[in-house]
Amino acid sequence: MLNPNIEIKKWFYTNLTSSSALPVYDGIAPDSATDEYIIMTGRTSAQDQGKISYTNSVTMDVDIVIKNSNFGYKRAETISNLILTAINSDTNITLANGFYASSLVVGAIRNLDGLNPLDNVFRTIITYNLIITQN
Repeated sequence: MLNPNIEIKKWFYTNLTSSSALPVYDGIAPDSATDEYIIMTGRTSAQDQGKISYTNSVTMDVDIVIKNSNFGYKRAETISNLILTAINSDTNITLANGFYASSLVVGAIRNLDGLNPLDNVFRTIITYNLIITQN
């Protein structure tokens, strides 16, 4: 069994970049990041079955970060709509190394303020739940 998070991370990176046109980072953004970017974070997986093939429940958080002089979530929610249009339960996922995704659902969409309200950082986090199998 291989780690399914590696292949799904590659797939999400490609699709997030093309749907949002924003920089996408894995885990943390550098200090030099622009004022709008996406972080792929919160990846977890648990093996559900392993006799004939390896089936894993996988979770991926897509964190849309907006830093601007405005107050509110409008820009982050606009970007989340672009992403949700491109990556949703109707999306076909093709992965390498014998992996395939049989299920993709949006588990949650939530807004999160920055640590300091005066920083004007607004975040929308989309949680995706997937079932990935490796033959």
